[in-house]
Amino acid sequence: MKIIIKTLFFLFSALIFSQENCFIYPEKSPERKACELCDKAITYQQGSKESQLIFDEAIATAPNFAWSYYQKAVPFLKRGFLYEGLEILNNAVELKPLEYLCYRAYWYWQYQNHNLCIKDLETYYALPKAYLQFTPGGEKDMRLILGLAYAKQNNYKKAIKTIEDCIATYKTEDDIGLSDYHTLAILYIKIKNYNKAIETMNMQFTVNKDIPDSYYYLGLAYKGKLNFKEAKIQFNKALLKFQEDNYYSNPNAGFKAYKIDVETEINTLNSL
Repeated sequence: MKIIIKTLFFLFSALIFSQENCFIYPEKSPERKACELCDKAITYQQGSKESQLIFDEAIATAPNFAWSYYQKAVPFLKRGFLYEGLEILNNAVELKPLEYLCYRAYWYWQYQNHNLCIKDLETYYALPKAYLQFTPGGEKDMRLILGLAYAKQNNYKKAIKTIEDCIATYKTEDDIGLSDYHTLAILYIKIKNYNKAIETMNMQFTVNKDIPDSYYYLGLAYKGKLNFKEAKIQFNKALLKFQEDNYYSNPNAGFKAYKIDVETEINTLNSL
């Protein structure tokens, strides 16, 4: 039930982010006209010539209307044209940093530019009115992305503190994301704090048991403690989970495990 509720929340939040209320702008104002043009544009296939031309018209109508730039940039970013997409999105960020800094940071993260991802997120969270933001798919608090970006720079101390602080802000267990503890546990493994990693990954299983990687990394923690028997048990659980059709793929994991990784670990332990 928790997973269903969170999924619905994330879908709802994604919808809110992608839609603008045109009625908040005065009738016949350039912003109202630009907003209505964007509403028209998004009825066409995303990235189509028709939609892009209408976004251009909206931008020409109201150059300070940020949503036009955002909507025009999205298909470029999704299709791998990072330079072109960011060149457009930068205008939205400049106009409304509170709304679009996290979105730009997300694309820096996607394209492994961890320095710029960190810069944007640090800038965002320093803003006095910064609020809770998730990845566009809704699966991760952007503070987890910040922590993972620190980890990609081998700054595990700062990464762990960022994610611990993030989790500490949640009022109830129901606020915990579907892979928050999983992410934190991996970072404990990176610094060889295996006891803390095991404790945290077991907390992950109270939230979501459907990530194969969780069992794999738990196995690595036990292996780090030289408990090969328990490590093998967890690796086999990971292998079974990978064979299921409906396992949770954990988008934006940062540190991803694959079936071949699990099989390699099992073969290694079998040869001892």
